[in-house]
Amino acid sequence: MSNELTKKEQNALQKKELTASERFTNMVINEFQGNIGELNLNEYQKQLIRNYFIGIDNALKNAETSRQYSSKKKDDPTITWNNVNMNKLATDVVQNAKLGLDMSIPNHLHVVPYKNSKTNQYDLSLMPGYEGLKYIAANYSLYKVADIKVELVHENDIFQPIYKDNIEGYEFKITNPFARGNVIGGFGYIRYENEIHNKLVIMSIDELLKRKPSTASVEFWGGEKNVWENGKITGKETVKGWTNEMLYKTMVRATCKKVTVDPKKINESYVYVMESEDNYYTDAQEDKINQEIEDNANKEIIDIEAEEQESLETASTKDTNIIETQNTEGPDF
Repeated sequence: MSNELTKKEQNALQKKELTASERFTNMVINEFQGNIGELNLNEYQKQLIRNYFIGIDNALKNAETSRQYSSKKKDDPTITWNNVNMNKLATDVVQNAKLGLDMSIPNHLHVVPYKNSKTNQYDLSLMPGYEGLKYIAANYSLYKVADIKVELVHENDIFQPIYKDNIEGYEFKITNPFARGNVIGGFGYIRYENEIHNKLVIMSIDELLKRKPSTASVEFWGGEKNVWENGKITGKETVKGWTNEMLYKTMVRATCKKVTVDPKKINESYVYVMESEDNYYTDAQEDKINQEIEDNANKEIIDIEAEEQESLETASTKDTNIIETQNTEGPDF
């Protein structure tokens, strides 16, 4: 009798419906193995992938809402799981999970959606935010990193580099937090456990702005833009944008690039993610999506030509539990 009960319990467990994120995780593993080969993920990495599903699912829903209200994109395909290039997404998901990037942590990892004009599908790339970049830099450093600090310096702040006993340091004081004035530059400080390796990275406002894409959107970097009415330009309006936030991430990227990487730690996932990130900025896509991704939950979808996406594609913590329900909407994996 007990054996019969055991079999019934086992059958019941086998028939138990998987959550959408569990189905997503299984799909990613199967898709990756079908294209690249055997894949071994630990339980933490699988949890990260389940977190990715929730973040990506929310991003798709928000992007679809924006598409419906956009006269330019109203004839585009619906932004749903059925119209996503799952092959590329599976590769991005696996490589970022192997690095330990967690989409549930603010500014760790973001979804970058593109409409591929060749396939008429949506390609989703996963790109590290500024906290993700610092996390990767610290984990792959040759020397043990104690902290990576980045600040923008305003004209009313006091900043002074210090070089003493062959150790780099600085003094920084915000004299008036409510009236700091305009940004005049920034600095990043890589503090190692062995202070002899400490590194101070300094950039003027001109050096930061050199990294501003030539086609930078005023929605993010600020400035003037045309006002349209009935299909005609009727004037100009000033947009404040998110200039300081854009400058800050620029400073973070420059600082993290100064961390000396341990060649013994470099692996396929590190190369894939970092080269994709570099290619993303090289292709001047930052102006189109960066702040929207970081502060507005990916509400806008990005429409680029297939050739640009192909260029992007060719580039070679904390365990957060997410509560899920069985009726979470998602793809039919």
